[in-house]
Amino acid sequence: MGKKRRRKPRHGAAIGIALLLDELDLATMASYPSFEFGAYDEYLAACEQSMRSMLQAGHSVRVETFIPAEYAEYCQAEQLPPDSAASRALYAAAVCDEGEPFRYRGEPIAELVASLAHRERLRTLSIRTMDLLDPLPYGAVLEAEEYAADLLAWLWTHAGSGSHIFTCHVSDRAHDPLELVAEVELRKNTMRAVDAEITALSLMLSFARAVKAEGSIVMRSFTSRTDPDNGLPVKIVRGWAIVKGALRPLTATEIMKASRTDPRTGDPLPPEPAVEYADSHEPFEL
Repeated sequence: MGKKRRRKPRHGAAIGIALLLDELDLATMASYPSFEFGAYDEYLAACEQSMRSMLQAGHSVRVETFIPAEYAEYCQAEQLPPDSAASRALYAAAVCDEGEPFRYRGEPIAELVASLAHRERLRTLSIRTMDLLDPLPYGAVLEAEEYAADLLAWLWTHAGSGSHIFTCHVSDRAHDPLELVAEVELRKNTMRAVDAEITALSLMLSFARAVKAEGSIVMRSFTSRTDPDNGLPVKIVRGWAIVKGALRPLTATEIMKASRTDPRTGDPLPPEPAVEYADSHEPFEL
């Protein structure tokens, strides 16, 4: 079989970049003498300039999270010196190859860091919830997972077409509460959402069902109408209390009162603009 001439790629090579997410991570890396940054703003500005240069040179830039503790473990496993720019570059390439990196398209680096941080919070939440589920009886967890799957399917059906924001809070009183905000866009026969958000929400509802926890789900549904007072899109807010792992629908009055009260202090909150409150349906009954 003769040799085949490979077509030259139209763009440069893909480059993996890993970004530190905050000042604490930067302080950890600053303990290495070869790490040249002492201020987080300075670090981000240098990273942004470097990534923009890569884009201008025709490279594809992929971005993941730089986790100092994970980096130390990587260097130990690969027998690499941790105080080395080359080792940091190898780690960045590895996490981009093994993970699900974001594609950098030239957006402000603050937006990219915020997206990475949000995904890390979701990962942490999911791992924490799985750790809470792990010691529970297998049968109880299986039933809870099936219930959560049915409940999410019902919520998507109940929400209808459009964009929706779900805020979920779950507490079993023995651990710190689990909290999540998930955005879902529903169209005919399609759903757009961040997979990690849906996974975390499903795990939270499974845990609530398995241990008969308390909590709430609030659904904010965006409409095509605008509020004449402020020009903002009108949102319809519905809610359900989680009582012993099951959902209880809240009336418009109940959800309005809950939305205007700080859950931690009990103090009143100012009314949310461009909002209409509505009665919620009993789960699985439309």
